[in-house]
Amino acid sequence: MNAYRRLIANRVFVIYWGGSTLVQLALQFVTIALAWFVLKTTGSSIRVAFVLAVISVARMATSPFIGYLIDRLPRRALMILDNTGQMILYASVPVMTWMHVLTFPMLLAVVGAAAALSPLSMIGRGVLLPNIVPDEDLEPANGLSQLRSSMVSLRGPALGGILVAFLGAPGTLMITAGCYVAYVGSLLAIPAGKYHAVQDDRSSADRSPRINPWQFLRNSQVLLIIGVVTLFFNITYGPLEPALPVMVLRVFHAGASTLGLIWSSFAVGSLLGTLVWERLRPQWNLRFVITGVIVGWGLFSGMVGLTNHPWQAMAMMFCGGITYAPYNIVAATWQQRLIPDHMRGTVFGTMQSVTSAGLPVGQLIGGLVVSAAGAGATIAMGRAATVLLGLVVVSLRAPWARLPTANMSR
Repeated sequence: MNAYRRLIANRVFVIYWGGSTLVQLALQFVTIALAWFVLKTTGSSIRVAFVLAVISVARMATSPFIGYLIDRLPRRALMILDNTGQMILYASVPVMTWMHVLTFPMLLAVVGAAAALSPLSMIGRGVLLPNIVPDEDLEPANGLSQLRSSMVSLRGPALGGILVAFLGAPGTLMITAGCYVAYVGSLLAIPAGKYHAVQDDRSSADRSPRINPWQFLRNSQVLLIIGVVTLFFNITYGPLEPALPVMVLRVFHAGASTLGLIWSSFAVGSLLGTLVWERLRPQWNLRFVITGVIVGWGLFSGMVGLTNHPWQAMAMMFCGGITYAPYNIVAATWQQRLIPDHMRGTVFGTMQSVTSAGLPVGQLIGGLVVSAAGAGATIAMGRAATVLLGLVVVSLRAPWARLPTANMSR
């Protein structure tokens, strides 16, 4: 508990945590507003999947380049420019809607441009955190970051659904733009020195040859295996996103607020899972932690496709959230500890470009299957693929045998 007291007393960390909460809340609003806006205006689940896939593809395409910039240009200025740009782009959607000039290709262009900018802050937050907390507080800091994500996921979809129901998707996107304005203010409040690499590491990096990020990953068994597993995990997760809004609309005969509540149920479970993990910090083998997360999520999320009432879907997503929670804590802490500060942006960007490639593939497959076989069959397909992935992961004993245990505490 002393680590958490130190983090709460760390003014810079509190600003970092609060600002990150706002921008993650904004991203929740974007997902709910865009999915519901496209489904209601076009009636096409394929177009919903296409919009969601464009977001993932744009992030994947720019991540390596942005990671390179983060390691070589002023991080503070880049993150402020990034979020200002996203604020303008998301605000332009409601403006064009109210002017009756917005078309689907224009929407794709705006959403794609905003998504292309977003890795700068996503990677930047991961790069920045080890510079604002001591190493012994890094895992608790990641735990609080996961707790923040769970809280946002809990309140964000429900609040987004309520905003869409009362203000419409355009009004919700204007609220989103306001969140970005507030986040820029938090970035300005963090001292400029915290954005830069540790001086000793930077000096050492300048004296030594640059290592290719792919070479660095090949030399790090932990990072390489986690990256490959995350790639396929994203593929098997992807079909759920286009399938769930269709299931809410056509099976449950409900609206955007119900969709938000279902995702909020996942967030409640994730919140509980995070609290339990951080409280117990079990010293389990990393292979079994990753396998348990994948199989548990596959089983519980797949059961959603068999439900016929929103409350049943909420219960399954709640259980899925509990099992999923430890994954991001474990993965983020390994990455931050194993990658030196002067390479974090480049390596984070490279890993993100690879792992995020799985999500649009899964989303597009899901959109096609929804149109052909329905939402329930799509979710069941995702369940089978996810469980199969977990069985493959646990069967690969030789690579995992060279890894340390999953406990991040020192």
